[in-house]
Amino acid sequence: MDIFIKALLLGTAAGIIDVIPLVFQGAGWHLCTATLLRWVGLGILITYARMPLSGWFTGLVIGLLTGIPFALLAAETMASAVPPLLLTSLVLGGLLGLAADKLITVHPRRR
Repeated sequence: MDIFIKALLLGTAAGIIDVIPLVFQGAGWHLCTATLLRWVGLGILITYARMPLSGWFTGLVIGLLTGIPFALLAAETMASAVPPLLLTSLVLGGLLGLAADKLITVHPRRR
């Protein structure tokens, strides 16, 4: 299977994991769609990112950096959503980086 397709599948899996609690909380479809698309994009970014860090830490950093704008938007209307959002960004980003490193990466990362 092509690396790009695997990256899309990993990102989609992470997105589904993040969207499930949102659906149960009654979030609108705009938020659910934006969250899913964010993780699909992050699946590609984290897979192809070449940072001098281990895979899980690269995913953690990229997940956090892309989660901060979402957190700022959420803080405007519901400040209590910021810590779970950032925690989810850290955990799923790290897991996505680890999975991409173990399952997909062709070129080893520099350590």
